[in-house]
Amino acid sequence: MEQLQFGVDIATSLAIIGAFFSWSIDNHRQRRLAREIGINDQARAIAANKVQDTTWDLSKRFIALVEHATKIETRIDRPYARDGRDGVVRRIEADDAYLQDINFHLHALKEELSLFYEACHTHKYVLFPVLKSLPEGESLVASVSKDFTDIGDCYNELSSGYSSLFKEIEQAGRLAQEAEYGVFDDEDQREEARKKMLQSIHSILFDKDYAEFVEFLIPDGREEDFRREYGSSDIQDAELCAQVAGNLHRQLAENLSQLQSLCLVLVSRSVMKARIECKEVLCSLSAVASVLLSKQEDTSLAAEIEIFKSDDYYGLKEQIR
Repeated sequence: MEQLQFGVDIATSLAIIGAFFSWSIDNHRQRRLAREIGINDQARAIAANKVQDTTWDLSKRFIALVEHATKIETRIDRPYARDGRDGVVRRIEADDAYLQDINFHLHALKEELSLFYEACHTHKYVLFPVLKSLPEGESLVASVSKDFTDIGDCYNELSSGYSSLFKEIEQAGRLAQEAEYGVFDDEDQREEARKKMLQSIHSILFDKDYAEFVEFLIPDGREEDFRREYGSSDIQDAELCAQVAGNLHRQLAENLSQLQSLCLVLVSRSVMKARIECKEVLCSLSAVASVLLSKQEDTSLAAEIEIFKSDDYYGLKEQIR
């Protein structure tokens, strides 16, 4: 009987010891899990703070950028909304300061857009490593990085696109007026003026950045034929090119304000695109912060971005600011 009691005591002791070890392992696992969750929450809080710092800085720059963008868009879009390009032509011809005013704000806008773009890349060296440390870090970095790249594309488009064309048209118009109506001492001077004018016309016609503008000068149905000339080192269809160049020369010499109005409409569209792209960066950053601060594991970054773009939040395309 005593031997049986001894066996029972040993079995009981072993059961107690086993339960203790099991409790210890579970307790250690729970403490480690709690510590990991705490570390993860801390990392997410740090990341959210960095995102909010970036958003705060870029939002201030965005407001400065929007001030110039809206002045450009308003000056072009209002007369265009009333009477199409004819309305813009009338503004050009009635107000000598109209084009100068647009040029001033266009230059200021490009400066602000450059500062916005540089700020994006300044922040990324702090922002990206923090985001990458999170479980969903790769998708967060990829999303924000794409938005930053899009801003650079908008800056390039605005700098080398229709705002640049706007200056070239003004210069080509002066050269055309001089070649057509200028007073020259001899035929050599006249020929030199014509040569400069033709060089200016050629520069406009064969710049791929100006393709949409040039479309208006090409005879109907010959657009594809002329596009092939862009990729050719030599002119293939001399007759067609001469016809398009003649159309541009005639407009420059006789109806410069029509060309300027067309260019301004395209400039306004580029300005709006740049403004929306900058706002989209802020929408994306707000969505990233929301994901980081959310306790819901199934929160989708793509879905959050769409929420912040909607009219319920920032109204990406409907609201200017």
